[in-house]
Amino acid sequence: MASIPSPVVAIKINEWYKQIKRFNVKEAQKLREEVRKEIDVMEEDEQAVLYFQLMEFRHQLMTDYVQPSKEPLEKLDYLKAVEGQGKKMSAILEYYFNFFQGMYEFKKGEFIRAIVFYKRAEKRLEQVGDELERAEFYYKLSEVFYHMKQTHVSMYYVGLSYDTYKAHKSNSLYMIREINCLTVMAGNFIDFECREKALPHLLSALEKSKAMSNKPMIVKSLFNIGCCYKGVGDFNRALAYFNQVILEGEPINATELLLVYYELSLFHLSQKEFIEGERFFKRGWEEAKNRKNDLFLSLLMVLEILFLKTANLSEVMSSLEKLENERGYPYMEDLALEAARYYNENGRMDESVKMYEKVMYARKQIQRGDCSYEF
Repeated sequence: MASIPSPVVAIKINEWYKQIKRFNVKEAQKLREEVRKEIDVMEEDEQAVLYFQLMEFRHQLMTDYVQPSKEPLEKLDYLKAVEGQGKKMSAILEYYFNFFQGMYEFKKGEFIRAIVFYKRAEKRLEQVGDELERAEFYYKLSEVFYHMKQTHVSMYYVGLSYDTYKAHKSNSLYMIREINCLTVMAGNFIDFECREKALPHLLSALEKSKAMSNKPMIVKSLFNIGCCYKGVGDFNRALAYFNQVILEGEPINATELLLVYYELSLFHLSQKEFIEGERFFKRGWEEAKNRKNDLFLSLLMVLEILFLKTANLSEVMSSLEKLENERGYPYMEDLALEAARYYNENGRMDESVKMYEKVMYARKQIQRGDCSYEF
């Protein structure tokens, strides 16, 4: 069989990547198999092989997003191979390498490392001619800055991304990203303490998810709306949406089940509704163990010590120490505030003061995240 010219294979990899970005799993898998066969008989081209290896990794990130596994995503052999070859990459491949590496670090919850790789990729962004490709990049930056509570920066990047996706709203394939952008915008408004501005974005995301009959996105939207209503103190509506999350999420084993069990256990326990609170606590604990989610096991442990045991200060402080990382600090802030309220309501003022100090400590660590970047 005659060798295939590398530009022909590269064009097919480009098409494969388009289907990945559209979350078109069936078509992406089909192209993946075709490229795998062609790469074996392709004329020698180091850059094309590197591009293929990077796209294999990106394909795995896509499938893990669409069909989340209970096992944590591990760094795959082909990405390790690209790192270890020590060969000079073209500017565009350097962009893809850093972009995909940033996505991988974000998936692990290593937000600062993700930003480092994204910013390296941004230096090569001029090599990317496709506006939808740039929109994807801007969305990823908005996502990680949102998680780092860098609200203004996140809102800037999500605005760049949303404008592009909105211009292509006639193409339903990009509606998922439009929904993602609406969700990040809403999250930023919540961090600005403007929940009344967040709610319309979340309701719009739910409407679009239903229009697509996209069950995972519907569940995400229901959960986010529930959290928003909880934030404004409308607990009846919040509970109604949280219960819808369970109803819609259990048949598809949605990742939001763990989140909603935690939220419901926190709500009921803080309201001294111990039977309901303990019921959701147990469900959350089992879900966290099954998913091997150490973060939520730590969060639930704090609830157990605070509400189901004696609320011993040293034990609460010890359990909060397990949240000493960039992913855990926002939760530490929330739980320390919850503990401060608990101690205050029970007349344990000295312990309440200690918890308020912990709240300020967590906020300071979140802000200090700005100083941790290495470019």
